[in-house]
Amino acid sequence: MTGHPLQQPVFEVDGWAGNTVDEAGVEWWVTAEQGWASTPPVRLALTDRPERHGAFDAPSYRGPRVITLEGTAVAPGRAAKEAAKDRLAAVLADGTALLPLVVTEPHASRRVLVRLSSETKITDRKAGAFEFSLAMTAPDPLRYSARLNTRTCTLPSSSGGLVFPLEFPLDFGPGSSGGRLVPENAGTAPTCPVWRISGPCVDPVITNTAGGADLSFGLTLQEGDYLVVDTDARTVLLQGTASRRSTLLPGSDWFPLPPGPTPVLFRARAYEPAARLTAEWRDAWL
Repeated sequence: MTGHPLQQPVFEVDGWAGNTVDEAGVEWWVTAEQGWASTPPVRLALTDRPERHGAFDAPSYRGPRVITLEGTAVAPGRAAKEAAKDRLAAVLADGTALLPLVVTEPHASRRVLVRLSSETKITDRKAGAFEFSLAMTAPDPLRYSARLNTRTCTLPSSSGGLVFPLEFPLDFGPGSSGGRLVPENAGTAPTCPVWRISGPCVDPVITNTAGGADLSFGLTLQEGDYLVVDTDARTVLLQGTASRRSTLLPGSDWFPLPPGPTPVLFRARAYEPAARLTAEWRDAWL
């Protein structure tokens, strides 16, 4: 964490932190916040019914999340105050990059990716203090856990079975193992996972066994190959760089992880002990 916390929530972005005391002894108090705790705006695209009351129904979607932090900075002296103003003016100055805004609250540490969306306002008050306003926009309106969750499984393998000659009582063995993982989204909104399939593997399939949705691929991964499947960006990248979107089979579904556990099955044309499926996701909240 940047600086020593004064109170929660603590807002951290691009080397600056609100509601903390920084290394120069400047107290950054956030006195007003808009857009973080509230839900993002709703986009409606209803079409009026001609010569009738009302409108034709249509799905609604969330707009980007706009976050504004207002507060007061209290510095131990005039020089520290002027340096603090310069540091604040440099926050999110690179307009080409999305950077994480991490918010630490009593119950969770969550983040969004933001860029500056308005000028940073700085107003002098008394000798060691100034008021500030910092406005940011998150194109993805969901708030995600700061921690990245991961789970890994192998392909299913069959073992056991009957051994002849038969002896009673019959022992059918332990059955099958592997091939299953249960990623759990601890948030309140669906989240899009990133899947990584490591070879060797032929025609891999990822199945949401609760909803029946599949992500199926018609390709062969050699030993050392891996496929990165980003269900939010909807990309399929071999070795993380070369597109293999064309190998996605018809009927595949970019299924998200709803709140709670999601049982997932990993299978392929043949069993390969070194093959792996890894799920990466962040819990999500509106």
